[in-house]
Amino acid sequence: MKEDFITGILPETVVIDDTTYPVRCDFRIGMQFERIYSSKLSDRDKIVRLLQMYYSEIPPNIKEAINQMLWFYQCGESEEKEEDKNKRQRYQRRNSRDPAYSFAQDAPYIYAAFKEQYGIDLTEVEMHWWKFMALFESLNEDTKMSRIMYYRKASTSGLPKEKRAFLNEMKKLYKITDVSGVGGKISLEKRNRKWRDYVKARQMEAKVVR
Repeated sequence: MKEDFITGILPETVVIDDTTYPVRCDFRIGMQFERIYSSKLSDRDKIVRLLQMYYSEIPPNIKEAINQMLWFYQCGESEEKEEDKNKRQRYQRRNSRDPAYSFAQDAPYIYAAFKEQYGIDLTEVEMHWWKFMALFESLNEDTKMSRIMYYRKASTSGLPKEKRAFLNEMKKLYKITDVSGVGGKISLEKRNRKWRDYVKARQMEAKVVR
């Protein structure tokens, strides 16, 4: 997160070519990001859908609109900072590529965790995406959502037989089967590169189907 996360004002706009554009900043929009990205839509349709979702008025500069959308989705982090953050995440393991969570599949657990730890009913509030992610990444180990993420990411190497059997059973029980809405499935750097290459190849200009 940015250093002025608390003392500053969370952004609700982005600036593209000296023009300010409002962005839809509710956490529900961010939670839908990976669902759309992991869908079977064509790359172009994915880009169009996401741009329509984030902007009430899609900027003519499509490439920069995508860049700013990704910046907002990533809570203002640069690509390098995001890579460092991924390395520090408490459930990250170098020998495991399995995602820790799926916003789609884990929605009931996320709801329950926010209700339990923060007293927040996610069905009744409006919340900035950056605030939601700060709270989500700070869920304590007592919540079921945190335990589920641990089960998915924990290595069983070197564990006693009984504990290894238990973890394997938990991994099987909570295995992510919904490939949409998966957190951390593709790195920000890869996503940026793929989309920028696509935009460059197709030479998308001012007009986007609305």
